[in-house]
Amino acid sequence: MSPQEILRPIGLITDFGHQDWYVAAMKGEILKRLPGARIIDLFHSVSVHNVESAAFMLGCLLKSLPGEMVVCCVIDPGVGTKRRALCGGIAQRFYVGPDNGLMTPMILGAGKHVCLHEIRNASFRSSKVSCTFHGRDIFAHAAACLASGVPPDRAGPAVDDPVLFGNMAAEVRPGFIAGRVMHVDHFGNLLTNIDRDQVGTGPDSGQYTIRVGNLHFDKISLTYDEVEQDEALAYWGSAGYLEIGINLSSAADMTGLKSGSHVTIAWND
Repeated sequence: MSPQEILRPIGLITDFGHQDWYVAAMKGEILKRLPGARIIDLFHSVSVHNVESAAFMLGCLLKSLPGEMVVCCVIDPGVGTKRRALCGGIAQRFYVGPDNGLMTPMILGAGKHVCLHEIRNASFRSSKVSCTFHGRDIFAHAAACLASGVPPDRAGPAVDDPVLFGNMAAEVRPGFIAGRVMHVDHFGNLLTNIDRDQVGTGPDSGQYTIRVGNLHFDKISLTYDEVEQDEALAYWGSAGYLEIGINLSSAADMTGLKSGSHVTIAWND
C-alpha cells in the first residue's frame, strides 16, 4: 500500500512503558499492514492497568490531537477475557481498543456522533491471536485498517452500549467539592479531576480551603515561584484542572499521595 493511500495518522496509547518490546511490536504490525504509516506515540507511561487514569489523560490531550486521527489504546487489564474489542468513529476521530471505559472522554464530547463496532472480521486482526497481547494481534491491525480508509462497520456488528466511566468528574455539593487525584505526572505533580469551572460555582472563589492528604491551601497559585523551594502549592494546570505540586520536587514522593487520593475544596462560612 503506497503512502498516498494512508488517510489518517495513528496515535498510540499504552501502559507498556519504553523498556520492553511491546510498543515496537505494535508498530511493526502496523507497518507490515500499512508501510509508511504515520505513527505517533501519545503516551506509554500511565500507571499500569489504571484505565481511569489513562482515560483522564486522554481527555486532557484531545484538544491537541488532529482530526481524523486513529487513537489506538491498549490499557487492557481484561485482555483475553470476554471484554469486547472495539473500533469506530467518535466525532471526527477514530477509536481502536478495549471496551473498558477508556474512550469515555471521547464519547462524552462527541454527542450523537458515535459509531462503534466489535472487531470480529478476520481482516481486522492477525491470523494468530495471542490471549495476552491483543495490542499487537488485534488493535494494531484494526488501526492500520482504519488509517487506510477501511470503514469501521466492516469490523463487525455495531455496538451501542460501550462501557463508560460514570464518576470521572468531581462532585459539586453546596459549598463543597469532592474530587480525586486522577494522575501523577513525570514530575510528581498530582493532577485532580476538579475543573476550574466547578470552582467558579462556589459562593466566593477567594474564600475556600483546599485539602489533600495532610496538605491544605487557602489560595490557588499561578506559578511555582510563588512558593519557596520544596514548598507545596495548588495551581491550575494547563489542562484546566486543579493540580498539587511542590516547587522543584515531587509532590507524590513527599506526600505519599497517589492516583485515587481524595481532594476537597470547602468554602468558608
